[in-house]
Amino acid sequence: MSGITEWLANLSWQTVVIVIIVLLGLRYALLRQGSPAAKSVAETAESLAIAMGLVFLIIRPLFVQAFFIPSESMVPTLLVQDHILVNKTVYHMRDPRPGDIVVFKAPPEAVELSGAAECRSVDSIKRDIAVPGDEIYIRPGYITVNGERWNHDDIRNAFADPDDSVKVKSDAVLVAGKRLTAGDLSRRFGGDREIEFHPGFVVRNGERVNEPYLAEDPDIAYPIVEPQLSEPGTYQSQRSVRKAISDGSLKMIRNSGPTRVKLGPGELLVMGDNRNRSSDSRFWGPLDRDRVMGRAMFVFWPISRIKWIR
Repeated sequence: MSGITEWLANLSWQTVVIVIIVLLGLRYALLRQGSPAAKSVAETAESLAIAMGLVFLIIRPLFVQAFFIPSESMVPTLLVQDHILVNKTVYHMRDPRPGDIVVFKAPPEAVELSGAAECRSVDSIKRDIAVPGDEIYIRPGYITVNGERWNHDDIRNAFADPDDSVKVKSDAVLVAGKRLTAGDLSRRFGGDREIEFHPGFVVRNGERVNEPYLAEDPDIAYPIVEPQLSEPGTYQSQRSVRKAISDGSLKMIRNSGPTRVKLGPGELLVMGDNRNRSSDSRFWGPLDRDRVMGRAMFVFWPISRIKWIR
């Protein structure tokens, strides 16, 4: 069923037109036979042609479109192979707002960087985090053990499986959903260890953004001032910021407080809810508003996942 819905959701308009022509040709040929059975089949073919025209040539381009989730970048909000409906009219009436989950035509930089794993089609999906004029920066999450810094992968390698989530809180670490306090971690390290927690978070216009939907708190800073040899992604992030500044879509602000970026006109900063396993604006630059197709609205398949999207 999943394969059929995916195929239907991605039918090209050329294929739809060909099918409609075939159905109408079949209707014409059957009506010429004159038998009641042929007339019944002809009426069915006509109804299918009309339905396909309405759905694929009017409703899908202008109002609502089906879309499937190709990667894990939006976990836990959206899972791989979730099938969703996208509202394509809302952004004709207003611009995207922070918190909206938007479907967009992936820019060339995103497709080139992500490859098949993240952008199997030209359409992609992320959460809008900032809009034109917003100032934003990200503080990475980590813990310290006797002053030594441990990032999410360090914690995962020590206490969890490679696919388990790690979320740093102000007083504990959630490892695969299990809460580990400073005492728990100290005992696991053999006792008598000083543990400090430093959660990662996003700051927009001077205020910390509440993001309860995240799989993990972010483990890489943004914007990157000094790339880290141990984390190759920081080099790509710094390059994308430099390019965006030269293009005029970002402005670096260093005059007071933390180093941050300001979004230019018509630009959005989008990120995945699975923050540490997402190729997004931090790595390929701000998203042009004109590339946004619509807002994710509803999960319709599989049945066990039916829900409104928040």
